[in-house]
Order: sequence, then structure tokens, then C-alpha cells
Amino acid sequence: MSLAQRLRDHGLYLRGITGLTLRELETYGFPTEFTALALVGNAGSSYWPAFSSSAEYHDGAADPLDRWSRRIAASIATEFTLQPVYPFEGPPYYPFQQWAQRAESLAQSPIGVMMHPRYGLWHSYRFALLGREFDTEQAPPAASSLCIDCTAKPCLHACPVGAFDESGYDVERCAGYLTQTPLAECHAGGCLARLACPIAPELRYIPAQGRFHLQAFLGARG
Repeated sequence: MSLAQRLRDHGLYLRGITGLTLRELETYGFPTEFTALALVGNAGSSYWPAFSSSAEYHDGAADPLDRWSRRIAASIATEFTLQPVYPFEGPPYYPFQQWAQRAESLAQSPIGVMMHPRYGLWHSYRFALLGREFDTEQAPPAASSLCIDCTAKPCLHACPVGAFDESGYDVERCAGYLTQTPLAECHAGGCLARLACPIAPELRYIPAQGRFHLQAFLGARG
């Protein structure tokens, strides 16, 4: 069974591949023979069925998605003689966004989430795998200026407290509103600004996943 097939068993995809520089290998203490890095993540709610039926999701302990990701990554890495790397551990903190922009055609959206030309805002990276080389099933999609061409920019106007604007994201305003307004529509299915994006609406996270991420955001802030 191929690496891509094993990942799909868990609703994950081999998202993109990039080479690592000698400086990166030295900075992060990676094995010098592992000069290729494969990013692994989801498209839409692809991993939700596997994760939501897992022991980590149901055991009530902290950080269930990170712990699930770590277990899956470690198992696959052992099977294929690779080394897993995680975006949620450090120091050192690994530059996943930089790696992603090297491996795929991504651009910063007005609300900060990376825009993908096929998946829109509905994707993430759960871990990366280090190895000597990887085979790709398809070339990265062509670069796109989806956000530049979007004149209406509904994502900047959908937030009920205006936490997003051209200058950035007001995290405190967002978190304060969510904490003080338990019946806010955001709690039902996730961030309204993100949901307002017209790109790839068929890949929007299902409500249960949207609620999970919103609650994780608030939980991380204490």
C-alpha cells in the first residue's frame, strides 16, 4: 500500500512536497539524509469521520486533534521509515506556512487563513513527514489570485463584531464576543467570516467540525 493510500485511510492527503536546505536541516536537527518534506493535511472535512470516532476525540483529555494527529503520523512514519514533524510542538517551532507556500500554490487571505486555489479556506496541515524522496500523484495546482480578484470580500464584512478588516484580525475582540455571547451564530458552525468566503463552498467544514475548532480556539485562550 502506498503512502498516499495509507493517509487516505484516515481522511488525510499528501498535500505538497518541498526540499529542505542544509541550513534548515542544521537549524532543526533533522537527519541530513532526509532532505525532502511532505506536508500532510485535510481538504474540507475529510478527516472528521476518522477523528470523531477515535479514542482521542472521546476520552475527554486535552488537545484531542493534536494527539490523534501524532498517533497517526507516528504509525505511518514507522511503517514507511520516515520522521514526523508537527506544527503544534516546539521550540523550535517549525515554519509550516513557509513550507506550505513552497510546496503548494497558496496566498494569504484577507482574514489570515491561507487560500488554496482548489480547497479555498477549507484545509489545514496536521503534520509533515521527512524522508529521502517522495512520489507525487499530481503536480501542485497553478497559482491563483482568487482573493485579489474578489472585489466584494465578504469575509471582511461577515463578522458580527468586525474583528476582521484590511489591517488584520482583532483576536481579543473576537474572543471577547464569543465568550460573552454564548448564543452567537458563530457557536453553531464556526467562524462566520470564513463561512462567507465564496470559494469552494462544497468543502466548508461540517457544523460539528466548525464548532470543535471554535471551542478549541476559546479553550486555548483559557
